[in-house]
Amino acid sequence: MKFLLDFFPIVLFFVIYKTMGLYMAIYAMIGATFLQMMIARYRTDKFENIHLITFGLLVILGGATLALRNPAFLMWKVSVLYVVFAFALVLSMWIGKKTLLQRMLGKELELSENVWHQLSWLWGLGFTGISIVNAYYVNLALGAREKLFTATELDSKIELTELDCANTTMEQLCIIAQQTEESWVNFKLFGTIGLTFILIVITIIFINKYIKKG
Repeated sequence: MKFLLDFFPIVLFFVIYKTMGLYMAIYAMIGATFLQMMIARYRTDKFENIHLITFGLLVILGGATLALRNPAFLMWKVSVLYVVFAFALVLSMWIGKKTLLQRMLGKELELSENVWHQLSWLWGLGFTGISIVNAYYVNLALGAREKLFTATELDSKIELTELDCANTTMEQLCIIAQQTEESWVNFKLFGTIGLTFILIVITIIFINKYIKKG
């Protein structure tokens, strides 16, 4: 249930993007993330730090995208967020008595300090990997977008999903710009969920031998 709640804003963003475009999808994701945060608050009687950080970055970078009509801010948010998470996980091994993962899962799992540290490295490196892959898709999308608007007289604030590429002077550039932006959106949903699921599976396999020993 918690897994579905965590990814609800991304799924909604994907659906709205496909039907109504990027900027409406941002509004929807901000609303969904706020709802997600309040539901978690209702269920646990406290705000979760991960939700507060996510919502704060979304409001700042998503708001900048909406105000300036420049998708770069939102696109880079994924990389920024996962780098923050990665640093927090790794630094928690030296700050405080317990790692972040142990604070989150310590009631359900009894593992040695060494195992918690190994898990922190695993998730820290995994989140860094997600950040790097996102950066790859962002660079493709923004590069194609810049080439399109540099080569044409189109308003750079227009939504790419609204363009009829057949009626533009640079049809091929238009198609590439649309496809690379859509590829980033697809990664934002399927890539982040898929890579997170892989990390979960690796974690289960890794800790299973320690649980059996216990």
